[in-house]
Amino acid sequence: MYDKVVSILKKHGPMLSGELARRIEEEYSVSNNTARKMISRAKSPVQKQFKVSFDSNQKFIYLEEQYQSDKYHNSLFRAIKDSSQVNWICIQAFYAQSGFVSKAMLPSLVAAPVKNVKGHKRIDRVISDLIECDIIEEVDEETWGLTKWIPSFSNNYARSRGLEAIKRIIANDFKDWAAKNNLSSFGSGAVFSEKAEFGGFQWAYTAPSYVLPMYDVDNRKNGFIVADVVYGSKANKESVQFFLEKVHILRAHKRIRRFMPVLLLESADMETLQELKQNKVVVATLSNFFEPKYTEVLKDILESFSNSAAILAKNPDKIDKLLNQIVKTEGRFNGIVGDLFEIMVAYYYSRVGSFFFTMNKHIETSEARKNEIDVLVNKDGQTMIVECKATKSPIEKDFVEIWLGKNIPNIREWLLGSGRENADKQVFELWSLGGFTDDALKLLNVRANSTVKYKIVFLGRDDILKRFRDADLLNLIKMVDQYYLLK
Repeated sequence: MYDKVVSILKKHGPMLSGELARRIEEEYSVSNNTARKMISRAKSPVQKQFKVSFDSNQKFIYLEEQYQSDKYHNSLFRAIKDSSQVNWICIQAFYAQSGFVSKAMLPSLVAAPVKNVKGHKRIDRVISDLIECDIIEEVDEETWGLTKWIPSFSNNYARSRGLEAIKRIIANDFKDWAAKNNLSSFGSGAVFSEKAEFGGFQWAYTAPSYVLPMYDVDNRKNGFIVADVVYGSKANKESVQFFLEKVHILRAHKRIRRFMPVLLLESADMETLQELKQNKVVVATLSNFFEPKYTEVLKDILESFSNSAAILAKNPDKIDKLLNQIVKTEGRFNGIVGDLFEIMVAYYYSRVGSFFFTMNKHIETSEARKNEIDVLVNKDGQTMIVECKATKSPIEKDFVEIWLGKNIPNIREWLLGSGRENADKQVFELWSLGGFTDDALKLLNVRANSTVKYKIVFLGRDDILKRFRDADLLNLIKMVDQYYLLK
């Protein structure tokens, strides 16, 4: 009997069980109940995908020979978009972030809870399901990314990092604004972290509030301010869906504390603004909320992240202008400087006669070993590969062992097989503004003195500042002094 199921799947490709039942009805003139029984009793080569949950308890049905084919992928992607809202919203977070999202930030950009909320799948389970379906993958220890087969998509890792940095800036500045205007107290707000949780969901910003109407006078209980950020393009209904869905879920809970939902966004189309208004949420467009210069600097920051290598090669003065603007704000963009460190290093090399810039490049060796190159340049007939660390704490021996024993060999293999000019003349540099522990320094010295095939160089904060001084890069010196003074 299930040969009819096989025939439909061969003819039309993988599909949801509801659509499959309808096609069986139409092509074989049977009742819907009979069609569903055929599907439920179908055996190999018919298979069911159980990981992703779909509306009305549907299952994704396919043939064994179709598994992981283009037709399988495209049909599954379409089924998720049409009939699996929680998973589609999660995928949309990656689209909004140019294909990559840090593991720490993703829970704030979706409508799946971080804690148990009745009737809703937790984000860790959503991620697990999407990994199982080959839709997202682990890029590195800190980042998730869309897989390469996702249709109509162009990823940009550097831009995704810029977007995250800007969203943190906006959320932190909103946090300061809320405290200054007595909506919350100083030090009580949380931004893009596990602490930024309310109602089982993670937000860009949360803070307890003791002002009306959030404060419950009868029960003497504080309320909350919660906020999310949409940035990088004009907001539309799809890009704000994660925020509205969280608000709808919480408003349906009778015992939830009072809260004021705020959406911070760059801009939005009229239809989206109208929907946000109808849902009684506070909409704060950046141009109305902050001064014009603020939004201009944010745009310059994102452009620098998105196209840093091209800008450094053709118009490095653009980076110089941005660094000037950041220094003059005297701390306004404090949160961005750590993210900018790689650009600062690449800018240094552009000023000392280097060329062919590559930044934030993900590579894969012949044995599928993955690595990221922060900065790669050609200088004086050598290929310079720079690892940039902008932490205030010193780098420990464990990281140095990974850099020496895993990262360098992987990058060397990739370079030697790349056919690049001077690929065999390699200098591996480790720049750490926080310096190194004694054990790490000892290991680095031993390896630097004993390595012959390539050169190992390591720089702490004082070494980095000396390089900047020798190149007369005052902006870089000011930024390091302003933001990285160790306490």
